[in-house]
Amino acid sequence: MPKASPLKNNTAVRDLDWVLNSPPLLQGNKNHCNWTNDIFWQQATTQYADQLQQLDAKPNALGHLIAEQTDHRLGHYFETLLNYWFTTSSRYEVLAHNLQVQHDKRTIGEFDFILQDHLTNKTQHWEVACKFYLGINDTSQIDNWCGPMLQDKLANKYQKMQTRQSQLSEQAAAQLTLKNLAIHVDEKVCLMKGRLFYPILQAERAAPSVIANNHLQGWWARLSEFATHYKTSPLRWRILNKKQWLAEQVFDGKIQSYTSNEVVDVFLSEYNRPVSIAGFNPTTNNKELDRGFLVPSDWGPTNIAHQLSTT
Repeated sequence: MPKASPLKNNTAVRDLDWVLNSPPLLQGNKNHCNWTNDIFWQQATTQYADQLQQLDAKPNALGHLIAEQTDHRLGHYFETLLNYWFTTSSRYEVLAHNLQVQHDKRTIGEFDFILQDHLTNKTQHWEVACKFYLGINDTSQIDNWCGPMLQDKLANKYQKMQTRQSQLSEQAAAQLTLKNLAIHVDEKVCLMKGRLFYPILQAERAAPSVIANNHLQGWWARLSEFATHYKTSPLRWRILNKKQWLAEQVFDGKIQSYTSNEVVDVFLSEYNRPVSIAGFNPTTNNKELDRGFLVPSDWGPTNIAHQLSTT
């Protein structure tokens, strides 16, 4: 879990704190590409702490930036928060953001960020992602991790970032685009933040070898598994929308929450897709204590769903 934060006033500021404070899913140097490590982000959080506190008191600048978004997908929200940090950090200067590369009147790629790092005096190309994956069967295998809606795969995204997106500056068309802007890329940086969700009945949580040991974790369950596991739990649950997947949530008695039995009934009556939920014990404190995904009984790739339904 990210370290406890004193921020309390503004939801977007808490999410920005999470963007800085949470450990990346992948870390370290992999084939000449730097996947930023947890130490980097701990230092970034410490150095930005005063600005976060000031922003929490007066969040208008961040709020305006978010309000200008036309793409409301979670990944774009993550990029917007990251962009705010880059543009207000003394370390970085944003040279380009979402810079498209054209060839023969078609887009062949896009640079997420090109930054001037004033600490190292290097020009960096950053590719960034915010991902939430559920593991099925042998979770030590990278091929067995997919997004809640199944189309997104951890293995595919890792390979795409490592071998294609981060290598865009090596292509002739991209080099011409950069030359026209008087930019030369010195370093390639990849960032993937998010959380991995393990089967709730899995005794040991084994992650793929490329995943950092300190990654954020949660669970996923079908309704019968959830009902059995939390049968006597005192937790109350909130159903989260996508914008609430980042930072840990804070319990608010004015917002609808459910007992374990009630959340099962609500899911059955209102949802036919995976839903993220957060658990709280409001009798002890208002902090989030648990995070998971409830999924329909037929959720999963066809062959895997059949295997699970017969076990």
